[in-house]
Amino acid sequence: MSRLIVKDSIHASAVCKAWYKSSVSIQIKSIHLLFMKLHLSSRTKGSCELYDPSQDTTHTIEFPELASMRVYYSKDGWLLMQKKRSSEMFFFNPFTRTLINLPTCYNESAIFTCAPTSSSCLVFGLTNIDINRNIVGVNTFRFGEIQWTTTHFISHERFFAYYNKIIFSGGLFYCLGGFGSLAVFDPSKHTWNSHCLKYDEDFSTSTKIPIWFGTYFLEIKRDIFLLRNLGEKPRVFRLNRDGDWNWEEKEKNKDWLTIFGASCASEFRSDLANDMKNKLFLTESRHPMVTTYFFDEGKYLPGTSCIPACGRKTMIESVWIEPPKQCLDFI
Repeated sequence: MSRLIVKDSIHASAVCKAWYKSSVSIQIKSIHLLFMKLHLSSRTKGSCELYDPSQDTTHTIEFPELASMRVYYSKDGWLLMQKKRSSEMFFFNPFTRTLINLPTCYNESAIFTCAPTSSSCLVFGLTNIDINRNIVGVNTFRFGEIQWTTTHFISHERFFAYYNKIIFSGGLFYCLGGFGSLAVFDPSKHTWNSHCLKYDEDFSTSTKIPIWFGTYFLEIKRDIFLLRNLGEKPRVFRLNRDGDWNWEEKEKNKDWLTIFGASCASEFRSDLANDMKNKLFLTESRHPMVTTYFFDEGKYLPGTSCIPACGRKTMIESVWIEPPKQCLDFI
């Protein structure tokens, strides 16, 4: 049963109860992500490396569509891309090679809520209109519309849109600024609310380096977390939104989750195979290495750096991406 592809496994599981139990016993509910490393130079013709951390194997593929492109975000197996130094944006699925163009709009950071094949997909982008007066531009686009909707807001402090880390949670967009400020955009009401987050002394010590460096922003089971990777071990903080809006440190990973962290898109997975459980895989957008941390042992994998390389000039964009269940059929 374990040798069958997904389609044949489904058919086999319908034969009888015994075959159904065998099918269920070998199924993994979640799929681990692949590390996608895209070489930016036009001379590489969109050369891309897909690294599978479960097998420690790398596959090299060429995507001419992605040559000299910037990766905005990754979700549901899709990439949101921008042509360098332009307002041209598009979705790209590297496994099916499907490309979906978007109306032109300049964004310095952007994400989307779900796969663009869904009618509920909403694209959200940020740009600085006037950085000296703290004016931020919020751009949104829904499929079925012909142009972006742009709204201007005033931030309570300098809000560097390029270094923003954004997540979508509970119908709201949470935007973490480069120096720790947080703004929440409600797309249903077109409102922008800034929050002065409270930091304890211990947290502030770890955030003397700007937030965009060694920081990962993600949602786990409707809670919002900030992960800092700047010491002997990573530190995880949960956002307390019940009045105080402060960060509370979480001591242990009690749920045996696996976290895949990247500058532009971080996600978690549960119910993975045993050798993938309770681990932390981290990378910076232009840092070619994957840092692996074992939660249960409290240590990093030997040979990987716990501190990302700040300011290293590379011609690489990297992101974690969710593959289809039969990924090797596409590679």
